[in-house]
Order: sequence, then structure tokens, then C-alpha cells
Amino acid sequence: MSDPNNIFGKKVERTTAALLQQLEAGLSEGFLSAEAEGAPNIRNIFGRKPCSRNGTDLSFLAGMASGGLRTAAFLSGSQLGANYNQLAALARQNLAVLVHHAPYPKDGKGRASGYGNLFDIGHTGCFQLLAANLQELVDMTIMGHKIAELALLPGICGMDDAYSLQEASVPEATTLRHFLGEPDEQITCPTPAQRLIFGKSRRRIPQWYSLDTPAMNDARKGQTGLNLEGAARERYFYHHLPAIIQQVMEQYSNVSGRPYSAIKKAGAERADYLLLVQGADFETAVAAALQAKAKVGVLSLSQLRPFPQEELAKWMASKKGISVLEEADSPNMGDSAVFKEVKAAARGLGKKAPALYSGSYAGPLSPSAASAAIDNMQRGGAQRERFWAGFDFTRSATGFPQHEVMLQSISREYPDIEKETLGIHSGETKEQGAKLHSLPFAIRRYQDQGPPYSRLSRFYHNTACFYQQGIKAELVADPFQALSLVPAATANFASPAEGAAQLPVFTPQNCTGCGACIAYCPHSALPGVAISVQSLIRAGMKIATGQGTPIPQLMGIERKLVKVAEDLIRKSDRDIKRVEDFLPEAFQLMAAQSQMEGEKLERAQEGLAILSTIIGRFPIAVTEPFFHQKQRQEKGVAQLFSITIDPNACTGCGLCTSVCQDGALLMAEPDPGLFQQMENNMNLWEQLPDTPSETINQLIREPGYDSFAATLLSRHFYLSLSGGATSEAGAPAKALVHWLTALLESVMQPKVEKQAKELEQQIEELAKNIHQHLSNALPKRDFQFSDTDSVSFGQDKLPLEEVIRQLDAEPQSQIVDAAALRRKANLLNDLKALLWAVREGPAGGGRARYGLLLAENEAMPWADDYPFNAFTSPVVWHWDGSAPERLLGLLNGQARHVLDAVRLLRRSTLEAKNKYRPELHDQEVGTLDWADLTEAEKELLPPALLLGDARLFSGQSHRVLAELLASGLPVKAIILDDAAVPAGGSAVACLAAAQTAWASAVTLQHTFLLKGNLAENPAGFEPLRDGLNRLEPALFHLLAPRPGQHTDEKAFWPKLSRLALQTRAFPSLYFDPDGQADYLASAINMEENPEPEADWVSTVLSYQEGETKKEQPYVLTYADWLFSLKAWQAYFQPFEPESGSPLSVAGYLSLDEKGQKGKVPTLFAVNEQGILEQYAVSPEVISATRQALRQWSSLRELAGLRSPFPQRAREELEKELTQKYEKEMAELKASYEAKFQEQEKVLMEEVRIKLRDKLLALSRKGQLLSSLKEEME
Repeated sequence: MSDPNNIFGKKVERTTAALLQQLEAGLSEGFLSAEAEGAPNIRNIFGRKPCSRNGTDLSFLAGMASGGLRTAAFLSGSQLGANYNQLAALARQNLAVLVHHAPYPKDGKGRASGYGNLFDIGHTGCFQLLAANLQELVDMTIMGHKIAELALLPGICGMDDAYSLQEASVPEATTLRHFLGEPDEQITCPTPAQRLIFGKSRRRIPQWYSLDTPAMNDARKGQTGLNLEGAARERYFYHHLPAIIQQVMEQYSNVSGRPYSAIKKAGAERADYLLLVQGADFETAVAAALQAKAKVGVLSLSQLRPFPQEELAKWMASKKGISVLEEADSPNMGDSAVFKEVKAAARGLGKKAPALYSGSYAGPLSPSAASAAIDNMQRGGAQRERFWAGFDFTRSATGFPQHEVMLQSISREYPDIEKETLGIHSGETKEQGAKLHSLPFAIRRYQDQGPPYSRLSRFYHNTACFYQQGIKAELVADPFQALSLVPAATANFASPAEGAAQLPVFTPQNCTGCGACIAYCPHSALPGVAISVQSLIRAGMKIATGQGTPIPQLMGIERKLVKVAEDLIRKSDRDIKRVEDFLPEAFQLMAAQSQMEGEKLERAQEGLAILSTIIGRFPIAVTEPFFHQKQRQEKGVAQLFSITIDPNACTGCGLCTSVCQDGALLMAEPDPGLFQQMENNMNLWEQLPDTPSETINQLIREPGYDSFAATLLSRHFYLSLSGGATSEAGAPAKALVHWLTALLESVMQPKVEKQAKELEQQIEELAKNIHQHLSNALPKRDFQFSDTDSVSFGQDKLPLEEVIRQLDAEPQSQIVDAAALRRKANLLNDLKALLWAVREGPAGGGRARYGLLLAENEAMPWADDYPFNAFTSPVVWHWDGSAPERLLGLLNGQARHVLDAVRLLRRSTLEAKNKYRPELHDQEVGTLDWADLTEAEKELLPPALLLGDARLFSGQSHRVLAELLASGLPVKAIILDDAAVPAGGSAVACLAAAQTAWASAVTLQHTFLLKGNLAENPAGFEPLRDGLNRLEPALFHLLAPRPGQHTDEKAFWPKLSRLALQTRAFPSLYFDPDGQADYLASAINMEENPEPEADWVSTVLSYQEGETKKEQPYVLTYADWLFSLKAWQAYFQPFEPESGSPLSVAGYLSLDEKGQKGKVPTLFAVNEQGILEQYAVSPEVISATRQALRQWSSLRELAGLRSPFPQRAREELEKELTQKYEKEMAELKASYEAKFQEQEKVLMEEVRIKLRDKLLALSRKGQLLSSLKEEME
């Protein structure tokens, strides 16, 4: 948000919503809006820092206002009604809050009248002002604050258009400071009641919550207390409100020079007739009044509550008539709220009261509708008291035959309905009988036999084609318009390609068959096929037969032709772009090899010519994975690959060319020839056989192939989401939803087929049982029927029930249990009806495999694009309240129907074996509950998808979501998260709330959880398919970035997904309860995160410095993700060296508070020119980054990747090992010393013995010498 002080004293051009935020940031201290943008270092005109909060709950403002601060809010559409209780509480607590209200949200769509929301909250006690343009809104904002602060009542300021550019003059800041005053200053109490309550003076905005004067506010009372409170509030506060409003309007008129009053008027003084309008319709009504022949004046309400009844009565007196004109989108059972007030004002005029007329128009008010209302009042006019203008309920003629059928039906059932609308002659010529486009295949595949409201053909001819071709003048208020229903798959009617500046063209010779374009196309506009040469030729021959030109000439030579064609393709050194590039040549080679000649050759050539006409121009690519690799593996299984471009779905967004790295898709300007070729290719694709399931399964197992692209090669899965859109908003989310629905179809279709086969088996067994009973019942002695018998049967064919009745009446058949047979026959019919519903159903495609509940549309604007419905399954939008609560109710309702089906199946099993006993089993089967069903029986309940954004993790939705996931019902909660957080200090709380929700979800038993990014992530396919395939609940928290929120709006969204993963903005995690074992951490997998053991991810920045390319090591942090978001740009400033010593964000966070002093956290970014830039990071970014790091660390702790226990265990182990080592060393030393001493003893003993022996030997030698000596002597 830019500095609000830049608007004061200037004439500015802004949207109402943008100027309002700047204006309130300059006047107030608290501002609430779903579109609020915070910005640091902003001060209002009083020098205070405003607090801007992103949200829609007025409770926040109630808290600030209770503290005596000036506050305001901006709400749109139904957000006002959702705050009914809060508005009533503001009034009851006398809080001077100003709420601005736009009738419709930013996309211009709603579910009720914009003004209807204002009237609905009329009894909350808030005064209401109504601005007709941006200038009036600026002025009424200023007046509204002063009125609220003088009356001590909340106010609502309504406006017509909050999102169109308009001009307005904003008063000087000095003027506003003087007019409004400081919230803290003392003022003289403006009413006697206030003087009694406060004394002579009070604070301009009372501080009801005060530590100096403690009191309890909004205390509950009994009936008597409430009655007294209501009467006192009416007399002492609301009684003074009209005078205060008039006083403030007069004061501001003097200051601004622009007159204001409760009723704005033009030409009313001398008028005979009056038009009463509201808001921006005033100028249109004035223009029509000036053109009228009669004297017509115009009144416009600037004040709705309190209603200016006395002033209105003054202007109505003695007039001939007044028409109250209001939008027709507010359903009223009786008079509207404004018309009731006008009636009340007229009652006091007696004979001076004018004739009253109430008119509804299709807004905005057109000059022709205003003129018709004027004509209706005058003498000679229709003078209908209640009328409609600007649209018809039916009309006598139309150039559209199918539409005419419905118009005639309405006129027949409601003969006088044409008289209820005023005829308008605008001079516009309606395009009659415009060419209706052929229905796309995604539509024609439906049989369209359901009730009229669900039929695609009816919806197309009466509604969708007029939107598609821009002929909205043909639309009428038929009975179907009263419904909020849209049939399935109507997005195929959008035909956005016709308005596209460029369209993709398939260049087969460059295609590698990777399938990336098929997967990432958000509009299901690129169906592909992998088909063998043999299947292609056979399909062409089949089509020729269907066209009445069979080609039996090729029947005998087809196999040879295929073999030669495959060899030719394999050996060809030239580009093959179409079938005609190889088929004629292959035929010539085959004919030469087979020595075909004469009439046989001519007939074969004729057949080839017919075949080439059908398939010759079809584009095909010879690719490595589909042709060459398969050819090497096994002869005869090679396939050609093709991509067709659906003209009914392609928007020309160019995303396919961005993702294609090989140039196989190129953008080209559309021309009639291109459109014709697209239609021809699409028509042929529809009639070709589907990609074999073996091929798809093989590709899914292939490590290098995109598994989502492989799944989408089947048309049965690809068409799970219809193409076409009028906007590219939410394209990443749409691609993700397409992957999910296709994958769910691939999981559910085999299950449904299995159920159908089991039903067929039960039907067959029960039919055999009935047949056996009937056979046994026939008389065995005589098979001749008498004339009486023949007459009793009476016709050639009889229903089974009639046969049973006749057998029951025959004397010889008394042994037959007719009641049992009748019961079995009825059961058989019920089973057949169930099988028909599962296999075929009214639409021809069988029962839907799943259902969806969509919560809010912020992440999915493409899904809220009336009259175009992209889904092929039943869908419910849920806008207010708890979406999980709604889904819980839906599932319980569906479970009841499943229980009925299970009862049929269980009865059938028993009946087929003659074991069913009504007196025993009726009670047993009839009281079945969900908990009593087997796992196979529970699979009869199709899964329900809850599709929403991160708000499902907050408030009541979070609690009920946990209940839903713990219910055991087959719910798949899918949260599409853009990973964006509100700018400013609230980001920390937002991050913490999301983490809390995830932590609580992990503790649920039997709930599969997956969080992560599916783009360019092949490892995400198997966990996703596993979670969808399970009977138990599953939660998928998926990243769906919105490029419009980022500074690089044209970035390919998988690039943003990679950045979110690398910066820890959206970590990857999945929890499989089946792998839990003894520890929670064993069930959590975080392997898909880069560097999961580290705090942050290291990368290298490549940049340009002069003419030199350089690289710099860099550590990515959460701050880099915030830097990519537009809303956070104000929190990053170019780094200036004098501000301090720069330090990376990662390094800054690793320091303690003392170490951070004197350091400036910075990040590096490479701009569009490739230049490296350095930015200083604000404290708000550091706080958010620190919180993101905490959460990343918490996830790692949860998964067992990071914990203080390993370090403690390591220390204990080291201590234990040291003790063990020292003990072992001591023991070894003692053992060694003992052994040494023992060895020493042994050695000494040996030495002693040897010494002794030596001595003995010497002793003996001495004795011998002595004896010799004696002998010699």
C-alpha cells in the first residue's frame, strides 16, 4: 500500500477499494479488509501508525474500538451478512465503527443482491449511508466517522462499484484534522442522554475498555432487562440520530462546497411523477426523466437507516405517481424493504398520496428501463403496480428453434406472463438465428436422459450458447433461471479459442513424447493418444464403414501393410509428420513385395485413397518411448504418438509452449484453416481407440516418465475435468485438480466395474432361482392350456408379476409360494435398476465415481465461471460456515443410499439360496448401520473430495475437518495452498496456525496425509494414488502458487513451486499410518525435501557482471520466498553500506541477539537483466523467516531427523564405551600380570631345575674326577 498522505488535497484516480484503503489508513488507526495490505513506516494524518488487518471478522475492530480508537472495515457481498451478530454487538456496545460495503466482490459475482445484504442487516442498529460514486464515498466516509462518533453508533456506508476507476477530490489533511478531531480529545456531549451518562464532556471516542474505569460491556440480561434496554436505546440514542446526521451533512457541505442531504433530488420540485432509485442509478434515471414528455423528477436515497420517511413524504405530497426501482436479484416474498418504507411514508399523506409502483430491473438500470417505468405511470400507460423491466419471462418469437420450444412451454403454462414485463424498445437489433456451434465430444458422449434441469442439450440451447456467442439479449427469466444449478461439463461450451490472439500448433517432428504439455495444460485442451499402426489403420477402416464407404479391399492385406509401414517408419531418415507421410509409400512397397497388379491393385488403391482421406492428415510423432523403444523390446507393439488441440477448450494461454523444451508446440495466429484442421483432428481423435492400459501402466513404472502425463493419455481419465475457461486465473490449481480427478478416475473405475460384475452375478443367481421356482410350479402331467387359460393370459407378453398372479390362482399351483416369488421378482427388478444406474444411468456414463464440495473460490476462480462448469461429477459450492460440516452431512446422506443398496445385495444373497426369512431377516437387514458393513460393502460409497484453500485449517472448519478425517468415511480433503502469507507482523501467527493444524492432523489414526508439491515431482505420484485408493480418509495439502501474487507474474508456476520447496516455504511430507509401527516418526517421510538434514538449502546464483558471467554460492531462506511476493516488496530495501555490516539472512539468524548488533540482514537476487542486487531485510521478514525455520525444525523433529536425544545418547554411549574400555583394559592388565607372574614362576622353576641338573651333573663329574685321581694315585 502506498503512503496515504499522498492523496490528501489532491484529485486522484483510483478504484474505490484502493482509495478507500488509503483514505482510511490516513484517518483511522485500525482497518479491516480481505484485501488489506500492510506497509511499514506509514503514519496517518494524526501521526499515528495505522494497523491494517487482512480478514473479514469485525471482532478485531470491536476490540480496537473498545479501546477508544477510530476504526473502519471494508466488506463485500455476503461478508456483511456473515457479520450480522458482530454488527448488532457493535451497536449494543456503542462502538463508533464505520463499515464500508460493496454489493459484489471483486469478480462481480454473488449469490444474493448486493443491496439485499444492506437491507438484511437493517435491524442490527447501524445507521446506513449510500454513495453513488467515488466522490460521494470519500465524503460519506468522512461524514460517517463523525456521525458514528457523535451518535456513538456504528455506521455502514454502501457503494455501487468498488472496482472501477473513478476520480475524486480528497480534502486537505488540515481540513480533516479540524473536522474529525483526535480520538483522544474531549468534546461536549451532543445529546442530553450522553450528558447524563458521561457528564458535560466526554472523550470523542469513549474508551469503554479502560484500566482506569473498569466495567463489563455487552453483559447478557434477562427478558425484562432486554426490553428496558431496547426501549431506552430507541429513545435516547436512535431518536437523536436523524438530527445528528443532518447536522454533520450540513457542516460538511459548508466545508466541502458539495451539498448533502438524506435524499438527493433532481427536478422533483415541479414534477408530476417521481422515480425513486439508489446509488449510481441516479444519473441514468435523471437522463431518462429529461427525455420524458411528462414532468418527471428523480429521488435517490443517500440515507437508508434511519429511513428518511418525513423528508420523502414531503417530496411525494401531491404527486401523481412514484415508481420505486430496484434490482431484480433480491427475491422478495411480497414488497421489498424500500417499498414498505415508501408505503409507510405515503400513508401519512392521505389524499395527497401518489399512486405507488414497484419495479424490478436487470441491473445496472438502463435508460430504456427507466423510460418504460415512466411510461407505465402515466395516463394511457399500463399502470401496473408491480412490474419488471429490462428482461422478459418469455417472448413471442426467437431465431433459435430449440429455445423457442421452451418459450412456447412457458407461454402455455403461464398464459399472461408476458404482460408482467414492460415492453422496451431500445433500438438494438438482436442477432436472430446465429449459427450454433457443433457440440464438443465431451458433451456428445452423454446420453442426456436425466431430468430437464440436468440435461446438457437443454442448458446449451437456452442458456450457454447465448453466453458463448454474446447474445445475452436472448436470455429470459425462465423457470430454470430460478435454480442455482449448472449441469456437468458445460465448460466445453466456452469455446475460448475463438477470441484468442494466438493458438498452439503441433509440430510432430520435434515431439519427444514426454507428455509435459498434456499434463500442464490447465484447460484439458491437449488430449493425446498412443496408438499402434495396426490400430490406427483398423480405426480408419471402421470409420469408413460408418460413413457408408467400407473398404473390404484392404482386409486381406492389412497385416502386411502394417508390417511394411512399421519397417519403413523405423528405417526412415526423413521427418514423418502425418500419416500420409508414410502410408502411401508403405502401400507401394507392400504392393511390390506382394506382386499385386491389375484389378486387385486398383481396388486396393481405391481403398487406400478412402483410408488416406480419413486418417492421412492426422498428425503423428515417431518418438523414442512409444515407437523405437517398444520396437526394440517386441516386434509389432510400436506406437505412434499424437497430440490434438481441442478448439472448444484451448484459450491460447501459451503455457504448453512454455513447458515444451523441444519446440513441438508453437504459437501461431489463428485463421479459418487452422480452426478447421483443429476440428478435423479432434473429430478423428474422438473415434480412435484409447491408449492401451498396458502402455499407461508401463509408462507409470518408467522412472523417467511423468506419471501424471501417462495417466492423462487415457481419454477416460483425461475428460474427468472439462476444458475451457474465460480467464487464466487459478491455472496452476486447475492443473492440479485435473491430475487429482484423472487419478481418482483411474483408481475408481476398476472398483466400479468390479461392483457391476458382482451385481451381474447376483442378478444371474437370483434369476436362476426364480426360474427354477417357476419351472417347478408348472403342472408336470399336462402342458395343454384350455381356452379359458389362454383368455386369462390375454396377451402375447406378460410381466413376471402377472405370471405369478396367474400361477397363484391355479389350483394345481398351490404349492408355489407366490409371495416369495413376488418378493424375489421385485428384488430382481431393484437389482437391475441398481446395475443400470452403476453402468449407464441417465447420462450414459454410469454413476459418478466421486463427488466434490468446493469451499470458497479464491484458489479456483475458474470453477466459479457461470455458466461454465468444468466438473463431470456432482459439485456443491459452500460459501459460508463450515465446509467440512457440510461435507459430513453430504457423506452421511450418501451413506444412507449405500445402506439401501447393501440391503438389496444381502437380501439377494439369501434369496438366491432360499434362506431369506422375512420374520428373521427383515429386522436384521433393515437395521444395518455403517459400522456393520464389510470393507467391500463400504467401497460402494464413492469418495467425496473437499476442495478448498488454507482457510480450512482455521476456525471452526479446522475442528470439524479433524472430525471429518476421524470419521472413517471415504473423504479426501484437498487443500490448495499458494503459500502466501499476509505482509507484516501477522505472518508469524499465520505460519504457526498452519503448523498447528498439521501437527494435530498427524495424530489422527488411519488418516493418510500428504503435503507437498506435485509439479515436476515424480515421487509424489505414488503417495497421491495410494491416498486416493484407500477407503480411509486422506488429507492432501498441495502447493498451488498463483503467479499473479508474485513479482514475476509470467513465471512458469513449477518454477515457483521449486522456490517454495527450496526456501522451506512449503516443505514436502507424507504420513502413512500403515507404516507407524512403534514410533510416529517411522510413518513420516520427508525425503523429497532438498538437504533435509540442513536448516537451509545451498545453491549458486548465476549473474552477469559487465560482459562476464559469474557465479556466487548462496543460501536460500524463507526471506527469498517473501521477496518473490508483491505484497512484501515494501519490506525489502536496496542495501546501503552506511547502514551497517551486511550479513546473509541465514548467518544473521544463527547469531544471538548480542551478535546481531551492528549487522544488517541482507539477501541477494538476480534481476531480469541478470544483474546481482543486494537488499536489506526488514525485522518483519526476519521474524517470519525465524518462524519458518522453527517450523522446519519441528517437522524434522517429528520425522526423527532432528532431536536432542541422539546427542545425549551419543554422550552416554561414549561414556559407557569409555568405562567398558577402561574396565576391559584393567581386566586385561590384571590377566596379563597374572599370566606374567605365572609364566615367571614356570620359567624360574625351569631354570631352577636346569641349574640343579647342571649342578648335579657337575657334582657327578667332580666325584668321577676324584675317583680317577684316587685310582691314579
